[in-house]
Amino acid sequence: MKNLIIIILIMFASVANAQDVTLLHINAKWNKLNDYNLERIRNAKVIMANLEDQKPELKAQIKAVPTIIIIDKDGRPKGQWQADLSFKITVPLEEIQGRVNTVLFNN
Repeated sequence: MKNLIIIILIMFASVANAQDVTLLHINAKWNKLNDYNLERIRNAKVIMANLEDQKPELKAQIKAVPTIIIIDKDGRPKGQWQADLSFKITVPLEEIQGRVNTVLFNN
């Protein structure tokens, strides 16, 4: 997990610093049907990434797809959601929005 955080910080430092909150959505091309719809999320930049297009170090750290990671304005991860055995994220959108709001307003 520590390596995943370091790699994400390096890859998205400039993007995360330009926004207050960033949601990084990583999924595999073969699992596109199970992309989590983040269009209704407010006050956060959403970045979609394909696992196959990432460096081997990051690929090794992702244990389930899709994965959503919330990153604060300083580039630090503040939360993560992963798919279950169905290859879907089952968390309600309101929970993700709540975490975005918490990160945004508590910084």
